[in-house]
Amino acid sequence: MIIQDFINKGIRVINDMGELRIPSKRSIPFSNGWVASIVTAEYGCSVAVCDYNGYFNWDILNSYGAERGKFQCKMKMKFVMR
Repeated sequence: MIIQDFINKGIRVINDMGELRIPSKRSIPFSNGWVASIVTAEYGCSVAVCDYNGYFNWDILNSYGAERGKFQCKMKMKFVMR
C-alpha cells in the first residue's frame, strides 16, 4: 500500500483538547484511537504511532517488525516492512 491509500482510509476526529485531526501526508488518524505520524527526510520517511492527543507509543509497532517503535520508508511513498 502507498501512503495515499492510508490517507484515503483515515478518519476525522476531535481529540481531548478540541483539535481536529484530519488525514494528511504527515498524520493519518484511524478509528482504533491511533494516529500514524509520518516524518519525511532525504532518505525517505519514518512512521511512528501516537494517540489522538499526540502522545507516542514507541512499543506498539515493534511486534510488527518496527525498529525502536517506527518503520523506515526507503522509497518516498511505499512502506518497507522488515
